[in-house]
Amino acid sequence: MKRAIAGCLVAIAVLLFTTALGLAVIHVSDFPYVLDVDLLNICEKAELPRAEVILNYNVVMEYLSPFTSNEFALPTLGYTAQSSFHFYECKNLFKGIYIMGLVSALILAFLYKKKAVSKLTLRVSGIVTLAIPVVIGAALLTNFDWVFAFFHSMFFAGETWIFDPNVDEIIKIMPSEFFMHCAIFIALFWIAGAAIQLKIGYLDEEACKT
Repeated sequence: MKRAIAGCLVAIAVLLFTTALGLAVIHVSDFPYVLDVDLLNICEKAELPRAEVILNYNVVMEYLSPFTSNEFALPTLGYTAQSSFHFYECKNLFKGIYIMGLVSALILAFLYKKKAVSKLTLRVSGIVTLAIPVVIGAALLTNFDWVFAFFHSMFFAGETWIFDPNVDEIIKIMPSEFFMHCAIFIALFWIAGAAIQLKIGYLDEEACKT
């Protein structure tokens, strides 16, 4: 039982760290958005030139950065106080993810350096870490709209996340499919984290104490 609890705690730390890492890659690289602009025909559907679409997207991502303190403002798209507040909530959520990810990374680094986690615990944590993206992936493929709505109801106030495209034009260039691709991308980091734990737990004799 102790091994199982310890494995679950390690899995939570890995999930927090890999979530923050995946989010950071999305944040600094514009991936997968630069692909989705073409894949989802965003320019055609929004009836905007590609340069304008990318400009507004980059402004949003810059605002969401934990290292900026500027007010929310879109250069060429219309928006309301409701959408501005929603992105303020997103910014706080991003900050929380990055802080928890950093703390988790420090904890994991300490445990690894001290060889404080047994191989059995790593096997358990690896399996738990792997199970999460499998469950979420199945849910996304089964009913993405429900998962999308449930996520927003958990982390955001009321219905501030529901935009009217006539006045909150940002929704035209950031469709729900883009967020699904972001979720899948982050899930790949979870899977990588699980694979590393399982590799160490089953193969690397010197990585941690038995």
